[in-house]
Amino acid sequence: MKGDRDFNKFGENSHQQVIEMFEKDKPFQEEHKDYFSKNPNTLRIRFKQIEAGALGLREEDDGSYTDFNNNTPATEKQLSTLKKQTDEAMLKQNPDMSEQGFEYKNGFIVPKSVKELQRKE
Repeated sequence: MKGDRDFNKFGENSHQQVIEMFEKDKPFQEEHKDYFSKNPNTLRIRFKQIEAGALGLREEDDGSYTDFNNNTPATEKQLSTLKKQTDEAMLKQNPDMSEQGFEYKNGFIVPKSVKELQRKE
């Protein structure tokens, strides 16, 4: 039993070191955040609709947004918030990222633990 605990602790420590390596890899983070915040596009469209509604925005036929509380065009600040919240939702709930063995934690894309990967099977 003690050997199993030591082995598990070693595995957890090793995984933590790998996570720290991924967090420090800025090119990896930038590339993968960009990819997973945009794909799959159908999911992004859905999340953007949800986030827009939560912010009181409605998408018009021409692609612009209107603040439906006062019927005025959305401000740059509102549009920026919409993009940020949509990106965040995509990163937190992206099934493609999960299928590839990654998760979004503390603002970083990191590999899932072996335990999390085994739960999937």
